[in-house]
Amino acid sequence: MTEQDTATADGAPEAPGAIGAGTVIEDVAERAERPSTRGMRRKDLLRSTPGQWGVLLVALVIAGLIVGLVTSLSVRSRQQTLADLATSSGQLRVAAAEFHRSLSTADTAAAAAFLARDQNRATDRVRYETAYEAAISEAQSALATLVASRDEDSDPGRRNLLGTLPGRLSEYTVLIETARAYNRQGEPVASTYQLLAADAMRAHLLPAARELHQATRARVADKQLSAMSFPVLELVLIGLLLGALVGAQVWLRRRTNRLINVGLVAATAAAAAMLVWTMAGAVTAGAHAERSAEEGTQVGDALTDARITALAARGNEALLLVSARDDHDTSRYQQRFIDLRERLVGSGADDSGTGDPNAGDSARSGGELALAKAATDDAEIRDQIDKAAAAADVWLNQHDVILSAAGAAQAGAVEALLGSPGAGSFTTVDDALGAAVDDVRHDINDEITAARSAMTAMTTGVITLSGFIALAAGAGVWQRLREYR
Repeated sequence: MTEQDTATADGAPEAPGAIGAGTVIEDVAERAERPSTRGMRRKDLLRSTPGQWGVLLVALVIAGLIVGLVTSLSVRSRQQTLADLATSSGQLRVAAAEFHRSLSTADTAAAAAFLARDQNRATDRVRYETAYEAAISEAQSALATLVASRDEDSDPGRRNLLGTLPGRLSEYTVLIETARAYNRQGEPVASTYQLLAADAMRAHLLPAARELHQATRARVADKQLSAMSFPVLELVLIGLLLGALVGAQVWLRRRTNRLINVGLVAATAAAAAMLVWTMAGAVTAGAHAERSAEEGTQVGDALTDARITALAARGNEALLLVSARDDHDTSRYQQRFIDLRERLVGSGADDSGTGDPNAGDSARSGGELALAKAATDDAEIRDQIDKAAAAADVWLNQHDVILSAAGAAQAGAVEALLGSPGAGSFTTVDDALGAAVDDVRHDINDEITAARSAMTAMTTGVITLSGFIALAAGAGVWQRLREYR
């Protein structure tokens, strides 16, 4: 080994420009311990007044836009619910009620027309056959409306039911036409076909109509509850936004010693206006929706039920005579009539045959007529119900005459059914209840229209106010930021 090599091995200085291992390690350690300049700048900025004001600006702008978006979507949802009550759901409810009512009318008119032809009462026959044809046409029209909307029904059973009802209705009309044809020929089998048609009506058509009617009632009730609900979430969000704007002004005043920030004051006023407008619109629309439910839908349902019950009682009364014509069993029609009479006017209905028109007055406290009257405060509708109740007493008190003459004195029984005063009194019952139902439907539409009017332009107004809040709040804070240059 040379002397030079020995010197190097003994730790002689390295050549210039060479970096030692120890120097590299120390440099890396120093860099690791040194804080990030970018991190330091971000933290310093957030701690600074301009940085805090910038965060406040962004927060207020975003909050204003989010509150406006949520509130406008809520308002739009209520408007759509009210619109649906006035159009789709409301029309389906009316169609279901008319389908149910028109089936009962058709069944009653068909039986009466059969008896009128059987007894050669030409005028009555033409009148009842015309009523039957009109009722069947109305039933077909209402059913077409229901079938057209069956895809909207979430219940598969009702969808299938709607698919089979047109065929069931056709089968019923075929049986009625067969009964007519045999009755024109004076064949005893005519009454059998008439009773078969009535049985088909009670076994298939009327239960289906009742189910559809109840389903559409429930759907409308759900939408009315939705329209009546109070917008708690929206009002809370607007209240929080209002509180945030007031808090921002207090904070800025403490930091700047300036009493008023015009932008924030304008944004606060706009938020307060949004709060008042949303609350007032919700209260007004909810009140109208509630009246449409309590004074409209509930009363209308009670009147419709009473009208259908009256028609069913009248139909069973006529079918009792059809069955007695050729010695069929009349007991089921008689018992059904008694049950329906009790449902219509109450359990105290006059069964004694005295014919006293005041005998049923106390009974009406428990019948559907009394329930319909108790459900409304409208004087005109109450008068119509009273008119129907008085006529019902006259009509129902004729039943014992019909029952005593059935079969043995069929002509007298038919005269008691189709002649005065029974037929005229029943017509008064049906007309009075029908007029009351029409009045209630008109009131429902008026209330829903008023509810929709209360929310007119609210969606546009809320969006405009929320945009103004965001701009005004941002401008107010930005004005302070510009002072830091």
